[in-house]
Amino acid sequence: MNQDKDRSKKVVALSFLFGAMMFSFMIRFALGVVAPTLMKLYNISPATMGYILSGWNWSYTGSLLFAGPIVDRVGPWMAMGVGSVIWGLSTAALPLIATAGASLFLMRMIFGLGQGILLPSTATSVSRLFGAKERTRAISVAFSGNVLGLAASGAISAFILSRLGWEAVFYCLGGGSLLLTLAWFYFYPDKRIGRHAAEPNRGEAGDHQRVPWLSLFHYRSTWGIAFGQMGYLYAYFFFVSWLPGYLVLERGMTALRSGLVSSLLFGMGMLGTLAGGWLGDYLIQRGVSPTVSRKSIIGIGLSGATVLVIAAAYISQAWLAVALLTVCVGSLRLATGPANSLPIDLAPRSVVGSLTSIQNFFGNVGGLLAPIVTGYIVQSTGSFVGSLVVAGGMALFGAISYVFIMGNLETHRIEPTIPAAAFPLSPSRAL
Repeated sequence: MNQDKDRSKKVVALSFLFGAMMFSFMIRFALGVVAPTLMKLYNISPATMGYILSGWNWSYTGSLLFAGPIVDRVGPWMAMGVGSVIWGLSTAALPLIATAGASLFLMRMIFGLGQGILLPSTATSVSRLFGAKERTRAISVAFSGNVLGLAASGAISAFILSRLGWEAVFYCLGGGSLLLTLAWFYFYPDKRIGRHAAEPNRGEAGDHQRVPWLSLFHYRSTWGIAFGQMGYLYAYFFFVSWLPGYLVLERGMTALRSGLVSSLLFGMGMLGTLAGGWLGDYLIQRGVSPTVSRKSIIGIGLSGATVLVIAAAYISQAWLAVALLTVCVGSLRLATGPANSLPIDLAPRSVVGSLTSIQNFFGNVGGLLAPIVTGYIVQSTGSFVGSLVVAGGMALFGAISYVFIMGNLETHRIEPTIPAAAFPLSPSRAL
């Protein structure tokens, strides 16, 4: 009976995490779908649109460093609920306030501020409910919501845009997200507010002990996952921000067709996300160490994406370039589950949110730069070739960081009882 109840809680919680990811990424991608329309309507240059597309990421990245400690302190139920109210309201209100480049940028910054709570809440929720042998699949299922959101947003946003206008895109997505928020507050199964105590029967002794936040930066593995996420998210957010623009401006597609093709790419991304999570847990269950499981999947996925995106940059046939980019997104997303499980693998439960925030703060520095750098490259060269090559190079940088800078998960765990001043600077534990 207790097992059935526990399983039911896991299913409900994971469904809500999946839904939150889905709506948040639908809204992120929607502006990319309407970007060509807005560029014509408001006479916005590619470089300026690059800043607007990155607007949410400025506040999102800046909020990550304090979002993690907030989640660790109040718990994911309240933190995620408040954050989703902010991102839903700012989306629904965007057409009412945003009538030029500056106001578009401002509203997207408010949206990003609410989103800062998303990843720390997801990691903390999974760490509370799932054991080590099912964690990668749980992370992958939750994160597959974001690629489904991207795939759905491409088609849905393009359809609404062609039928009802660009304003309706944000009314619909913002309203849907707010409805999910109401359900979250009422139905989410773990409504505890405060830090989660360790459960001795799960071998978590010490997880309730505090770890100074700044001491997390003393660990080699912190920097490995931070730089790795920077390279990974630069490549990923090139697609999130500029894929529809690339298909319209470089490949001559209509807005509706670009939305449908984007759905194809991100549909493959969802398959890659689920495959990476399943494979990660399967290898561990078969006796492969977590270190080998995580690093091999991440390294293969990001390296493969590098080769594919650079090859697509120099292909003249649109159909072949789209085919290569479709496989590229799938390969890139293989790394999602293993990469986002690492803070749970490395940190005591009391600071999982904080380490997740650090990982994704650096990751979103890369994600923030992707649309801006792309905009400048396109404006100066009149082509997306250079921006695709840069995205491939950053994916390779991410692979190198995860595989070679991050330490061994079995021997490089963050110790909850060591104060910051006592951290040794030996390669076995810290930088």
